[in-house]
Amino acid sequence: PTRPPRDLGTMHMRLSRRVVNPHLHARHARRRCALAIAQPTAETHAHLVRPGEVTPGIAGAEYAARRAAMASRLPRGSVALFAPAPLAYMSHDVPYPFQQAPDLHYLCGFAEPSCLLACVKRGGGDGGRSSGSGVDAPDDAEWLLFVEPSDPAQALWDGPRAGIDGARRHILPDGEVLKIGAAPTALLRILDAMDASRGDTAIRPGLLFDVDRNPQLTAALRPVLEWCKERQLRVTRAAAHVQPLRLLKSDAEAALMARAADATAEAFLETMAASSAAAARGGATEALLAARFEYETRLRGCGRLAYPCVVASGVRACTLHYMHNNALLSPGDLLLMDAGGSFGGYSADITRTWPLSGTFTPEQRDVYSAVLSVNEACIAAAKGDGGTSIASLHHLSLRLTHEALVQLGVLGPGEAHRVSRYYPHNIGHYLGLDVHDTPLASQSQPLLPGMALTVEPGLYFPPDDPQLPAWCRGIGVRIEDDIVIGSDGAARVLTTRAPKAVAEVEEAVRRGL
Repeated sequence: PTRPPRDLGTMHMRLSRRVVNPHLHARHARRRCALAIAQPTAETHAHLVRPGEVTPGIAGAEYAARRAAMASRLPRGSVALFAPAPLAYMSHDVPYPFQQAPDLHYLCGFAEPSCLLACVKRGGGDGGRSSGSGVDAPDDAEWLLFVEPSDPAQALWDGPRAGIDGARRHILPDGEVLKIGAAPTALLRILDAMDASRGDTAIRPGLLFDVDRNPQLTAALRPVLEWCKERQLRVTRAAAHVQPLRLLKSDAEAALMARAADATAEAFLETMAASSAAAARGGATEALLAARFEYETRLRGCGRLAYPCVVASGVRACTLHYMHNNALLSPGDLLLMDAGGSFGGYSADITRTWPLSGTFTPEQRDVYSAVLSVNEACIAAAKGDGGTSIASLHHLSLRLTHEALVQLGVLGPGEAHRVSRYYPHNIGHYLGLDVHDTPLASQSQPLLPGMALTVEPGLYFPPDDPQLPAWCRGIGVRIEDDIVIGSDGAARVLTTRAPKAVAEVEEAVRRGL
């Protein structure tokens, strides 16, 4: 159904009062489920959220600890704002599924689009307990969450919001919850008070806010930004302070990532078997496998895909982010699939390449084995030893890939500079709430316990490259695994259930024949 226009006719208003009285609707809703809000809770979705958890697998105590850690990173006299992701529409009034901004999600777990999370770190002159340094203890900070109030008329269309009471009870019990419309005024009042109370200290109020995160919210906060501009106060990025925390996964986060990886790996197994049958039957496209994969991940508890599936058969595997998924499946082709499920908000990211016939040709096997050797060597080298980083793993992968290409007869010993032509991407990236997680984090920093990352070497031989031997043109292979650095510094591979040895891959595909 479509929403009625704002200017309702007299007859419609009469019918609305008789048939869809929003207050009557709200009373019935309260009777049915007094604790329902816009996201799962332990009371309404016991199959997803356990008592004490705010989101699946993450307890309220962990969210509170994250906020305390975030507050401890902030300088005195600062206000940090965390914006939600903007709503996006595929057409006039048809929205894309909403996915919360990861920084805001990490700090409080609130899933609604119209909100703003604020951390107020007062200076020593206005009641804060200053330690004499630029950073205070976390109990000097106050947290505020601005939300949309409950609206019975809106609930008829979209379901209930948390509102102020629900957000205070389920999301931010240790802070203050206010109406989103009050945010500019409330923040100006806070900044004015901090500015007036600083006295002769050198501490000046500072604003941390990612102005490019949500344009609509940024426009609504224009009075706050103008206040800073008039006082020549620089607005800096809040994300730069929270992403270092997100980089190190807790045990609860690692457990959710393991669940996502298991569901994704098992979905790969089912999709591999389905692919050979679909190719042999004829008439099926790559889209069938994308649909099968998503079905299998949701069957295993994933709430959504971590990103759109790449299902690239034949020469299309040489396009790194091929997402058309509309080519016919052919038994003689390799199929490269890059896909992942999201479990409790945490992403898996796996790539496997397999022969749709169930058997690699000698040429396909040679290229595949070369990539597999690099994958296994880089995983073995990944460790939290104080020196290894994603950047150092990438340099290792370049050297090993060059050696493999020399053995294949594709490059000569002196042609290491040409490796990036056939292996153009990095060895991996950080992984977490985002599939390409914590983009502000340097890939040159040493790996530490709790860091999660991918290892994904590949080779892509364009079909029209005259510098390549004819035998390998059009072959594209990538093999990607997810790992977490453990407390002992060793890498734990999360994606072992997805087959990648040649014999295991062939066996998995042949199950469908």
